[in-house]
This record gives sequence, structure tokens and C-alpha cells, in this order.
Amino acid sequence: MNIAGIGIDAIKIERFENAAREYGENFLKKMFTEKEIEYGGTKKGYYMHMAGKFAAKEAVKKALPDGAEIGLNWQEIEILNSSDGKPYVVLHGHAKHLMEKYELSEILVSISHTRELAASNALAVKNGS
Repeated sequence: MNIAGIGIDAIKIERFENAAREYGENFLKKMFTEKEIEYGGTKKGYYMHMAGKFAAKEAVKKALPDGAEIGLNWQEIEILNSSDGKPYVVLHGHAKHLMEKYELSEILVSISHTRELAASNALAVKNGS
């Protein structure tokens, strides 16, 4: 296993919540897929979880070689959760193209929260020698 890139990001949950409340549903729909919004809606700490997903998207973008090429199309990076709650990454559009271009086998992601902060790291993995 080879590491092709790493990324990290953190965001103040209050800042994220204020932006989401100020700009409303359009803000969330610009940042997140329907599946991400639906999952967040099942959580007690909605804004905490959504801030964590946003931090994960930023971390993935930083971990991808040429990730800056994705621009601000946040829906190309989807952070979903397995049945046990573990986050995983699904890429779409140009982000998926970058994964294929650099022959990446997976993007690993981890998310953590405190009352004030959501943080995430991501690791772009390329199998082989």
C-alpha cells in the first residue's frame, strides 16, 4: 500500500451552523448530497455531524493529487456512513476522474467532534509497488 496524499481540516461547529442558518436549505444542498443530508437528519447533533462531513470533504480534497481542480463542487465528494456509523468516501464527477487518473484504490477518512470543533483527516491510498 502506498500513500498518494494526506489531508486534514477542522471547522468551528458554531461557524458552520451560523452559515447554514443564514443561507438556509440552499447552502446545505450546495454542500451535501441528499444521502448526506438525510443521514445528518437522523442525528441528535445535526450541525455537529454536518460540520464533520464538511471537514471530511475538505480533507479529501487536500488528500487527492490535484484536488484543487475540483473547485467548489462539494457534491463530487460524498461522505457516507456504514451501518456501524463509520464514514467512507464516494467520489463523483471530476473527483472520481482524479481517483482513476492517479490509480487510487481508496480514500480513507476519519471524523472527530468536540462541542466546539469538527475535524477530519483523509488518506489517499494507491495499491501496488
